[in-house]
Formats: sequence, C-alpha cells, structure tokens
Amino acid sequence: MSFFPWQAAQWERVLKQVRENKVPHAFLLNGVEGIGKLQFAESLAAYLLCESTSEGKLEQACGTCKQCRLVESETHPDYKHIGPEEGSSILKVDAIRNMVEFFAQSSMQGGRKLAVLSPAESLNHNAANALLKTLEEPSGDSVIILVSHSSGQLLPTIRSRCQVIDFSLPETSAAKQWLEAALNKDELSLSGAELDSVLALAAQAPLRALEYVKTGALEENQRMLEEMASFLRKDVLALVLAERWSDDLSILRVEWMIQWLELVLKVKLASFSTEGLAAAKMIDHLAKVSTEAQLLDLYKSALDQLRLLLGTSNPNKQLVFEFLLNQWAGLMAKRTV
Repeated sequence: MSFFPWQAAQWERVLKQVRENKVPHAFLLNGVEGIGKLQFAESLAAYLLCESTSEGKLEQACGTCKQCRLVESETHPDYKHIGPEEGSSILKVDAIRNMVEFFAQSSMQGGRKLAVLSPAESLNHNAANALLKTLEEPSGDSVIILVSHSSGQLLPTIRSRCQVIDFSLPETSAAKQWLEAALNKDELSLSGAELDSVLALAAQAPLRALEYVKTGALEENQRMLEEMASFLRKDVLALVLAERWSDDLSILRVEWMIQWLELVLKVKLASFSTEGLAAAKMIDHLAKVSTEAQLLDLYKSALDQLRLLLGTSNPNKQLVFEFLLNQWAGLMAKRTV
C-alpha cells in the first residue's frame, strides 16, 4: 500500500510522529472526496501494524512481514474497517459498539489495534455519541482513523479529540498526470481535452475523475445537460426528469447542478468565457436572463438539498429534484422592471 504523490507532506508528518513515538489515539483525515484519503488511511494502518516500521526507519510498510501479509489478505485480526452497511448511507450505533468490543479485547498479534472508519459524517446521532465516548476513553494501544469528506458535519467534540490532517486537491498538472497514468494502466486513454473535461467535472479530484471515466459519468453528465436544456425550453416535464434522476447518481447530479450554477455566476459576475464548454449555450443564456439574486437563491437551495441527500434522513430523491427543477424554471421566467 502506498500514498499518492500529492500526499507526501501529510505522510512525512505522520512518519515524524512515529519516529518520536507520539502516535495519537485518533486521526481525522479531512478533505474533499476523491483525493485518496481512504487509501492514505489504509496505508497508515498498514504502516502502524508492520513489524519493520516500529522505529520509523522505513518510509512505507514493508509489504513482506507477517503483519503486512495479513493486512494484504484482509485477514488481520487486529485491524477493522467500519462503515455503513451495504445499501445504507448511515453508520449506526451497533457498528460502533462492535468496534468498542473489538478494542476491549487483547491484541491477537501483540501489537496495536487499528480501525478505519469511513465516511465519518455518516454516523447517526447515537453512533456519534458512542464514538465520542470511545475517543474520550481510548483503550490500550489502539488507533482509530476517521476519514471525512465534510468534517464540519461531525460533532465539534469528536473533531477536538482527533489529530486533524487536512488534504487539499492536487495541482491540476499533477492530477492530470496521475489520471493519464492510471487510465493507461487499465488500457484506457483520453485526449488532453477529454482529461481536462473529466477533471473539471470531478472538481479536480483525480480518483473521482477515474471513477467517472470507468462508469461513463462523463456521458451521463452530457445527457443530463441536454435534458436540463430541454426542460428549460419546456419540452419535458419536471416530473419526468425528477423520476429519472432519482437513482444511484442522485448526489452526483445535484453536485453537477451546483457546478453549472457556479459557471453561470462566473459569467454573470466576472465575464467568464464559456468557450469550449459543453454547456456554453445554456450557461450564457441563463447568465443573461436571470438576476444575481435568483442565481444565489438557487445556489443556496441546491447546497441545502445536497446536504439533505448527504445526511441521515433518507429524503425522497424525486421530490428533491422536482423542487430544484422548479427553481431552475424560475430563472427563465420573464421579469417586470
């Protein structure tokens, strides 16, 4: 296991703590989704369990000792992954209780006990409180690594009991270089312009961009743009689109809406050029016919609906899209002066 090139500074910070024997009981890895935080957490867990890294002399886990082989085969008895159950976006209290029980037992390999919890913001209220108690009363030589795409959603008391490591987006050139190499490894290839487009769609998050290429999200985004343009021309009903968009990509679709609104605002407020963009005609027209207040209101609504979808309340996706589409239609309404 290895970290990504743009995570070198964070990795060096962790190595320094290992060398100084100052490893905390809890880490919180914070940053946008798609930049490799979970992979960093797994690399860190492997490093802390590795038999050859106790003095911090190696830069990464050796990959050959007994502990590394157990980690690689996903059979290490002192290492646990914790997340929502399959088909759910909520991490419930039973999972945290199981983790507490796991840490209460003696290490079977005689070293640390590790748990990686991701995504941390999926904790419901009871699970968050149970985790807080665990963080307040850590057991033995245990380490919990929380991975969060939005640490602001966590209880402040949870954040305060973790060592926070922030991760930023890589430089565009680094992201593009990594993405191109990853695609070549999978015998896939994109032109330079296509690489730029998919990275822009993924908000410059390289792992997310790779997933988009593999799942055809670039094509789906283009289809959604065409459908939005048809809706704004009143060629299709909001109900029809809302029903189609209420799928496994619903969160991604709202994020795309937010990206489109950001582009409209850039054109409206900063004379941003949309030349070369797939949605140029629609973006320019909306910037022309809508007011700044309308755009900001819709932007706020879209963010609110995204938070709702990311939360634990399991909202009706179709109603979310019907609500947003009706607000988009309002941008086209004739205004009186």
